[in-house]
Amino acid sequence: MIITEIRQLRPKSKQKQIRLEDGSSFVLYSGEIRRLSFLEEGEDLTDEAREAIFEQILLPRAKKRCLHLLEKQDYTRMALIRKLTGGGYPMEVAEAAVAYAASFHYVDDLRYARNFVHFHQDRKSPKRLRMDLMAKGVDRDLIDQAIEEEFTVDEAEQIRHLLEKKHFNPQDPDPKARGRIFRFLMGRGYSYALVSDVMGDFEQPW
Repeated sequence: MIITEIRQLRPKSKQKQIRLEDGSSFVLYSGEIRRLSFLEEGEDLTDEAREAIFEQILLPRAKKRCLHLLEKQDYTRMALIRKLTGGGYPMEVAEAAVAYAASFHYVDDLRYARNFVHFHQDRKSPKRLRMDLMAKGVDRDLIDQAIEEEFTVDEAEQIRHLLEKKHFNPQDPDPKARGRIFRFLMGRGYSYALVSDVMGDFEQPW
């Protein structure tokens, strides 16, 4: 694989991005590149050399980065992979590093989903929770399991609470005001039928 470009990652950075002819790339420190004299623009990077760099330099570094991220907060597998690839690690290195962390149960998408549902259920509908978790890369079956196990909030009560916060007045004749509230609740993921029922039966608490 021909090395098409070696460029400084950022101004004053000691890291450089090595780009290959297939469009893939990886990042090494300038000192590492100097020690590996075959890393020059226009030179052929053999599969063996590439694998050695990935396994001996990048993977240990990616594992440390992965564990460091997990010290600060919990992540899904996909979120960690995005973090690592966003930092210049090749996909295969990122996936291997996350698999390493998962082997010690430091990464557990079901645990993440359960915690997410538990802590956000007071403000979000099951539909909204499902959408948020899918965006984080959690498998649909794990999301369904987490919602079934953790979601205990009465959705109608949630809607009533939001209507109170929005100072909804069921006697307000302005259809635009009512429509804004309705769209707001629909955007939170509540069903059309449930929103209609709760708004229809809503009584002002004051």
